[in-house]
Amino acid sequence: MEKITRCDCHLHTDNSFDSETPAERQVDRAHELGIEYIAITDHCDILEWSDLNIARSNAQAAELNRKYDDLTVLRGIELGEPLQSPEQTAIALGLCEYDFVLCSLHNIAGEEDFYYLHPDEEQAYDLIGRYFDELLEMVRWNAFDSLAHFTYPLRYITGRDGVRVDMSRFQPIIRRILSELAANGKALEINTSGLRSPDGFLLPTVEYVKLFRELGGRYITLGSDAHVAEHMAVGMSEGIAAAKEAGFDCATVFVNRQPVELLFD
Repeated sequence: MEKITRCDCHLHTDNSFDSETPAERQVDRAHELGIEYIAITDHCDILEWSDLNIARSNAQAAELNRKYDDLTVLRGIELGEPLQSPEQTAIALGLCEYDFVLCSLHNIAGEEDFYYLHPDEEQAYDLIGRYFDELLEMVRWNAFDSLAHFTYPLRYITGRDGVRVDMSRFQPIIRRILSELAANGKALEINTSGLRSPDGFLLPTVEYVKLFRELGGRYITLGSDAHVAEHMAVGMSEGIAAAKEAGFDCATVFVNRQPVELLFD
């Protein structure tokens, strides 16, 4: 089988509330595909996380890292909404030793996950504006390695529900977010899950990957956001193509919270 990608750094198991896939199945699938590095990044949405699930996810990743000589399984976490409870965030980050901390924002403070929202156009502009405001504060907080699925609301507002949004309205704050992310030496994730929507696109699209590069961004991570093994690495060719178009010659994985660069073929 032709190798699709060298890494997939956004994967979920049955330690996430929205996946029923055992960690071993994800690891076996990665080996089948010839992937060299994967990160198990189970959900830690900070207002409703389970220390049992996160500790179990971490331990399983460490154990499964010994299964195959040609596959490195990284102990990751998808830390969601960290500023909505700084106290719980500190506990979660201190619970385990992590290779990789992926930071995300699924719902802005006081709202449900964008998955459950179906805004009209006017509501969409308000919600997206508040999303970017909270995201900027997260980037300034800076205690993570990569920023997950930038422009996440568009996965549902546009990709699922077909509401068109003029993103040029948000260009100033987008530039601030990506500029600070780059200045802090953090990575931007290219998340391929949006390609699985009816009107599919990468999160973020190539224009924002290019902007990140222009603003000094050095690192990108690649993630399928697979909750089932069959979605692992799906869309990764498009993600790599976007990275190359933006001027990146490698993807980055994090081992013991330190970047390791993997050149593209």
